[in-house]
Amino acid sequence: QHVCGGSLINDQWVLTAAHCFYEIGKQIHLNQWSVILGSVRLTGRRARGSKRNVSMVIPHENYTSYETGHDIALVHLAKPVRYTRDIAPICLPFADHRFAFGTQCWLTGWGDDTEKNPMNLQEITMDLLTVDICNCIYSNLRNRRIVNPALPGMVCAMTPDRKRGPCKGDSGGPLVCLENGRWFQAGIMSSSMSCAQFYGPTLLTDTRAYSNWIQSHVEGASFANQIEPIPNTTDSYMCCGVLKHENRQWPWYTSLQYEGEHACGGTLIGEDRILTAAQCFIGRQETEGWEVFLGEQLEGGQQIWREKRTVQNIELHGLYVDMMEGYDIAIVTLAQPVVFNDSIWAICAPYATHQFPFGSTCWTRGRRIDGRGMPSPLQSVEAKILGPKNCNCLYNASSEPGRETPITSDMICAVSIGDPLVCSHNGVWFLAGISSFGNGCGTIIRPGVFTFVKNYEEWIMKAAWSAYYNVQKPPLPKATDKETCLTV
Repeated sequence: QHVCGGSLINDQWVLTAAHCFYEIGKQIHLNQWSVILGSVRLTGRRARGSKRNVSMVIPHENYTSYETGHDIALVHLAKPVRYTRDIAPICLPFADHRFAFGTQCWLTGWGDDTEKNPMNLQEITMDLLTVDICNCIYSNLRNRRIVNPALPGMVCAMTPDRKRGPCKGDSGGPLVCLENGRWFQAGIMSSSMSCAQFYGPTLLTDTRAYSNWIQSHVEGASFANQIEPIPNTTDSYMCCGVLKHENRQWPWYTSLQYEGEHACGGTLIGEDRILTAAQCFIGRQETEGWEVFLGEQLEGGQQIWREKRTVQNIELHGLYVDMMEGYDIAIVTLAQPVVFNDSIWAICAPYATHQFPFGSTCWTRGRRIDGRGMPSPLQSVEAKILGPKNCNCLYNASSEPGRETPITSDMICAVSIGDPLVCSHNGVWFLAGISSFGNGCGTIIRPGVFTFVKNYEEWIMKAAWSAYYNVQKPPLPKATDKETCLTV
């Protein structure tokens, strides 16, 4: 009975997954195992190939469960095989091998498919993913039971259509990538959340991470050096909040225009969803007259937008009455989704448990005031997150006669309502707030007040099921604001 796949790495050793036959505390009965090589059919008259008994199985010494990694094992054949047209070893990568993440590789196996047990060897193309991008995609699936399943020593893969994947019986099979005419094994199939439906990328053991371990047990394993040039690709297009180009820092920023005039800023959180302030639409909540501009570029000092969309729907928070009472949040649905590219990208929405510590530095869009009191051109500006106590202290102080805080060259004024406050954590950008009021370019400075996006997780998920979410990776940031009243 077929149980798992594997890959030949020399004439007497096969590489596979430890979980195929290894259970903690139970003995492996070698006489119950055999290996078939050189065949693309399991049974029937056309089934052919060489059969070998197994003389030794070496699971990784740190393996306990496929969920905790180290899911790798070596199988020693009782008798060497002879290389033929149908039997040959795969090339193994050294530890410093660089795979082209984001490009297509191939996974093979006899695992279950829509017709149950296939007779012929199946193959499927899959995009190779890094651990970080893999966990980002899992985070966006919003399954609280599965958080950051990809660990160091793993790689991931996913079909481009996200509708297929490996199934029972494909474990241990090789994920192979073609580089300059040579096939390298990038991973060992370890686990998949489903067969016919997409529940997340496939998790594989990274063969590079175990190159030294393999060499310590197998003399003459089929390792090969990488041939230059090394491909320059990325898989970041599959995840929110990742900047592909550092000089394009606001690919998620949008301009909401009413009857041809800029009305509010907005933030792209999905292919067809914009998050902005509810106050933008008071008295003009019908979609007619609204347009959304995306893909901002500055050319010759001029602001240029790459794409334009009409609006299909506008949904304000049901409890919004006035910006001073909160709930100043709205979701705009585009009539036609955008296709992500270098200048148009979604930011990650934060879960309710996300930590934005008081005192931490984030970014917004604004203009600095020069020595003549004139605002500078639009730019990215740092903004420190203040706790409620500090914020209220500044507001109360600026309201008292003689204690107003005048605009100086060290201060920032916001550009428009609905603009985002964004924070970077371990290279991923999250939407912390939506500009609501305060911090204008008047004669008195008050802190900008933003709608705290994480407090609206449940509402956003109901109104924008396609929004992109992500989970913070440790270490988590710590607060530096002691929440004592600032001196004005």
